[in-house]
Amino acid sequence: MENGDKTIVIVGAGMAGLTAAAYMSREKFNVFLLDKNDRTGGLISTFDHSGFCFDSGPRAFINSGIVKPIFKDLGIHWDFLENKISIGIEDQLFRVNSMDDLQTYKQVLIHLYPESEDDIEKIISIMYELSGYNKVLYEFDNPNFGDVMSNKKFVIKKLLPWTFKFLHALGKLNQYNMPMEVYLKGLTENNSLIDILIQHFFRKTPTYFALGYFYGYLDYFYPKGGTGALDHLLKAKIQSWGGNIELNKNIVEVIPSESKIIDSEGCSYPYDHLIWTADLKTLYRCLNPAGLETIIRSEIDAEANRILSSKGAESVFILFIAVNRPPSYFQNNGGAHMFYTPSKQGLGETNRQERLRLIEDFDNKSKIEVLNWLDKYIKLNTYEISIPVLRDNSLAPEGQTGLMISCLFDYDVMTKVEKAGWYEEFKILIENQIIDIFSQTIYRNIGEDILYKFSSTPLTINKISGSSEGAITGWSFETESPVVNKLKDIPKSVFTPVPNIYQAGQWAYSPAGVPIAMLTGWYAAQKIIKQSKKRAKR
Repeated sequence: MENGDKTIVIVGAGMAGLTAAAYMSREKFNVFLLDKNDRTGGLISTFDHSGFCFDSGPRAFINSGIVKPIFKDLGIHWDFLENKISIGIEDQLFRVNSMDDLQTYKQVLIHLYPESEDDIEKIISIMYELSGYNKVLYEFDNPNFGDVMSNKKFVIKKLLPWTFKFLHALGKLNQYNMPMEVYLKGLTENNSLIDILIQHFFRKTPTYFALGYFYGYLDYFYPKGGTGALDHLLKAKIQSWGGNIELNKNIVEVIPSESKIIDSEGCSYPYDHLIWTADLKTLYRCLNPAGLETIIRSEIDAEANRILSSKGAESVFILFIAVNRPPSYFQNNGGAHMFYTPSKQGLGETNRQERLRLIEDFDNKSKIEVLNWLDKYIKLNTYEISIPVLRDNSLAPEGQTGLMISCLFDYDVMTKVEKAGWYEEFKILIENQIIDIFSQTIYRNIGEDILYKFSSTPLTINKISGSSEGAITGWSFETESPVVNKLKDIPKSVFTPVPNIYQAGQWAYSPAGVPIAMLTGWYAAQKIIKQSKKRAKR
């Protein structure tokens, strides 16, 4: 059987689905890429609003030896622009240009917390060590991503030496696999210092990731035209190779015994292999195991219980604003991409016990109590600021600037507010409070120059992407991951207990951003390609 006689159905046209579809189409499989929305890209999109371009998903991408090599292997050429990261706490700002800037970070922290100088010295030392190990993971830039083993010179001169360094780094990183909060408690009693170091990461992020992330700041890049450019480039490549992309297809049933899926309009899609890159909870809610062997049904039930009982990581609140100030103003006040904390106090219990009590006892809380919690949460949080026009000057009208200002935000809080009937009011309050804080700190009086504003909440993300709990990077670290979560096991992350069904994307491996999502899409495609080649030889 030729590849063209085999039908590959891929559900979910985010970066994992697009990657898998591109590789499958290149191999001349009969590919159908389906998505519930009216566009591809999933969480990733760049959109125009009155002449200002905004990114709805990641603010930029970490290459990590995955994204650019995959694009190169697929024959996709594009301009990737510099994306410098800045870090700011109160009036202390600096740009990350090299690992040497960890010393600058140390001096900033000592300036803010002089009573904890010795603790800061120890913490920065650990950050150096972990960043060095992460550098090993990031620095592998494979120019022949799809077929490395056939290139003996490459294997001998680059792959094998890197592999030894990788295994050593992996062993060291595994020693720091405890939650960042727990590890830092052993280094300092200064809770504000701990908060400032970690509150822009998801709760209970592993230490090796959080404290080793400084090197990751040096690996960011921004596609010309916005982050959504990657989506359009992959989509065009898939279509040029004959792949089919069908939108507004909401899958409601998966019947593996008949090798078909059914959408909400009753249309049936038969498949030889199915790659599911959408929300995993949705897969197991849609799965109809009738007709499968008893042992397989038992494995599916166990997997479904793990998946459906697990929780997605925190979501985000994103404020989009158009400002009548020139890009140069923002370049001089933090730059294109910044993590900024207005207060050195840190969130503390506001994001721990107070948040949990608010969710658990929301119906008994007065509106004033909820808003008092919100006021503290907004004032003490850390924000990610992204300004597209500072990377690509075509992304805003001349002399004006568009900004995205975002922070982690709990999906459960937002659902409680919506149920109480004041979601829109709550959303506007958050918008105005964020603007007030930035008007008083890094962007003085910015509220006076805002042309328009709007926002996205965890509920927006849940509605648009179908992502459980509005999660933007898959599973929460607060409970045991229901999927593969060790780097060495990434190739196994694409398997499911269901015959001829693979999984990929942010829900297939934890933790997962765009690079890992694309890598799992690549692995899922490779499993099918290799399987087909073996059968062809028989």
